[in-house]
Amino acid sequence: MVRSSVLDNGIRIITETMSEVRSVSLGIWVKVGSRHDPSGHLGIAHFTEHMLFKGTGKRSAVQIAREIDALGGVLNAQTAKEYTVYYTRVLDEHLDKAADVLFDLFLDSRIDPEELEKEKKVVLQEISMTEDAPDDYITDLFADAFFPNSPLGTSILGSSETVSSFRQEHIFEFIEQFYQSRSIVIAAVGNVEHARIEDLVATRFDGIKSHCLIQEDSICPKPTGCTKAYYRDIEQVHINLGTVGSAMNDERRWTYILLNTMLGGSMSSMLFQEAREKLGLVYAIYSYLSSYRDCGVLAMYAATTPDNIRKTLEIIGRQMIRIKQGALKDESIDDVKAQIKGNLLLSRESTVSRMSSLAKNEIYYNREVSVEEVIQKIQAVSLDDIIALANDIFTRERLTLVSLGKMDQQDIKEITIL
Repeated sequence: MVRSSVLDNGIRIITETMSEVRSVSLGIWVKVGSRHDPSGHLGIAHFTEHMLFKGTGKRSAVQIAREIDALGGVLNAQTAKEYTVYYTRVLDEHLDKAADVLFDLFLDSRIDPEELEKEKKVVLQEISMTEDAPDDYITDLFADAFFPNSPLGTSILGSSETVSSFRQEHIFEFIEQFYQSRSIVIAAVGNVEHARIEDLVATRFDGIKSHCLIQEDSICPKPTGCTKAYYRDIEQVHINLGTVGSAMNDERRWTYILLNTMLGGSMSSMLFQEAREKLGLVYAIYSYLSSYRDCGVLAMYAATTPDNIRKTLEIIGRQMIRIKQGALKDESIDDVKAQIKGNLLLSRESTVSRMSSLAKNEIYYNREVSVEEVIQKIQAVSLDDIIALANDIFTRERLTLVSLGKMDQQDIKEITIL
């Protein structure tokens, strides 16, 4: 059963009781991410997340880790483009202790200058690690090309220059500006009652002042159809090819989900079966859908040797044309729907997954979206809907292509995809 309530200062609490499990997943979600990084402080949302683990008024970073480990639990965090989450997962009998640690680091982090300097080195290593991993780095390069001059196009990690410039006051200013009560959702799923979470939260969070809601920008970028090549002396060429995706509240989002699953969302997908299993051109190939508040992207990734890149892109283009023409005799929309339904229902067995769903639905829709409603939306999508969407988004002028490897700009521009 899902229940929700709101504190006087606007903090939202949402819970789901699962009496059949022994664990509880508890998360503090803040409606702020790298999209809200000030232009001169790119990466500060992510860096702030790191710093909240580096010690409080009554616990050092080591004590925070040891206390959670002693419970056999998990304590972690994530910064995304539009939200940041701090969460714990423990046995139900340890909820009070884990909540005390989680709430302490969120509400009373010291942001110690010495720890800040140490953490700069950690994040700089994280940036270097990403740049050394072409399959990760190509995603950042693609986002920059697809969302030019937009915070959605910048890396969540920031850059070496911006991270090196962070000081204690920058972190406090960011928290003061964006960690507002009306931007906070506290979600819990597991063997716990709503009243218990409500009591734990009310005694710790009622002091947070209510501010005006963050003013959101509106991007809705127009596809540029650009092509960019980044030369690097590595064995494979990594590519990202993308087009317009769905916003979180786009009614066509459900059609996008089916289209993505059919195109490259699994081992049975068109891209995987054709490019890898049938022709052996690649080891890794897939598609993914990234949806944000007001826009989105549907993209395809592949990595292959320079002599196979043209053929690989031709195969990708051929699969897009097949969908546009409805030439899908080997593909079953019913099988795709069954796959999505199965994945969805299996994810419901995880308290962390269910907690995430509750919080994201509250952030993006301000309400619970039941699994039954999602399945109904998926079932309502027709093959004609998928074909119509493909014809709308799979056009040459809407495609952005980025490569990383032994190809220059002229090489990549000479390849015709559609």
